[in-house]
Amino acid sequence: MVKDILKIAIPVSVENILANTGIFILTLLLSQVGEREIAINAISNQASFLVNLFLFGINTGGAIFVSQYWGKRDEDNIKRVFTLMIVSSMIMATVFFVFTFVFPETFVRIFSKDSSLFNDSILYLRIISFSYFGIALEIAFRTFLRGIEKANIPMESYLVGTAVQLLLAYGLLNGKIGLPKLGITGVAIAITISRYVIPFYQITRAYYLKLPYTFTLRGISRDLFSRFIRFATPAALNEIAWSLGMTMYGIVFGWMGTEAYAARNVLSSFENYIWTLALGITTASSVIVGKLVGQKSYEKAVSFSKKIMIVNSLVGLGTAFVTIAAYYLLLPTFDLTSSSKYMLTLSMWIMLAGSPIKALNNVAVVGILRAGGDSKYAFILETSTLWGLGVPLAFIGAMVWKQSLPVVYALTLSDEIAKAIIVYFRIRSKKWVKNVTISTEEAILEAAEHEVQI
Repeated sequence: MVKDILKIAIPVSVENILANTGIFILTLLLSQVGEREIAINAISNQASFLVNLFLFGINTGGAIFVSQYWGKRDEDNIKRVFTLMIVSSMIMATVFFVFTFVFPETFVRIFSKDSSLFNDSILYLRIISFSYFGIALEIAFRTFLRGIEKANIPMESYLVGTAVQLLLAYGLLNGKIGLPKLGITGVAIAITISRYVIPFYQITRAYYLKLPYTFTLRGISRDLFSRFIRFATPAALNEIAWSLGMTMYGIVFGWMGTEAYAARNVLSSFENYIWTLALGITTASSVIVGKLVGQKSYEKAVSFSKKIMIVNSLVGLGTAFVTIAAYYLLLPTFDLTSSSKYMLTLSMWIMLAGSPIKALNNVAVVGILRAGGDSKYAFILETSTLWGLGVPLAFIGAMVWKQSLPVVYALTLSDEIAKAIIVYFRIRSKKWVKNVTISTEEAILEAAEHEVQI
């Protein structure tokens, strides 16, 4: 089982590192040109973030079916579900393309009031809008490949795609390596091209490995379609609610003043690296849990879930300690005031204390509940704790109690504590085990037969 986890967790972790590093280097390239170019890129990134968010939610729901059907080695139904993932992803990409290509002025005005950026931002956004179809293909294929335990292919594709993006961006931005100098427009072209290179690599590898990636509309029954909607919709809504909650946290920290906001941004950069390995284990767990449920090895799925929660908590704590050590080594290089550094240091230690709880919740909600077919409960749990506890307390702490960054940051973790308690009892109850690969009628019969065992 450890080998199965590492086979998925390590490629996913490396893939996340490659993606974060590519964004960081691209920002450095733009910073050499000026703040104006960074701002233009940031505006288009807001649209790309939303596209990624909706597509991830849709395909996370599809991943439940892929992993469970993979456990049964039911390639025909994997193809059918994959078709639904591709079609729904392309529809979503089309909606965003129409909005940002036809009405770019509306989108730019939402995120910037600087008239000097207006014309260039519109052109940049229109070019980037063509990349949404590439993103749709990439996320669908990446989710599918992870679900059938081929996570190494998305990792390889990100290595190739990131290299192509940075090489083209460098050449087109500055007129280097024989390419024309197009400035910020060249960067948009480079990003768009790279977002098609990634799925092209994945499709090519899947073709030569003869993986069950082909599309088929044949045999997609009304029952399968309704089950797909029933389980995929809560996963999509979950991601939307979560991202809006994170946006609200960003607004709260922004209202707290420049020092607090600067310190929070530095804290976020460290947080991203803390969760790299823990998120990899979460992805691996979702595949393994889904596969076990698809095989009807329900007791093995429950036993594995209890163990992986402990493992991910320890991984989260361990990586947090490593991050703290790196933080103290880099602290002298930060261009922050002494009060900002003090707030940041206290917040880092609060982050350390909360890391095992957040790691437990992540694998429990995404890697176990969703993969086990309990996506509706996962959605209700995450949304209610975040919006009923975390967000209100953060607003009260900052706006009413006028507390400092460390206190408000600690309040944002309050929902994690409540969620951990609730999810622990949910997983112990075994009520989360739902085999989505069987028809609605079969599910009712099976639930009655295994009521005592599960």
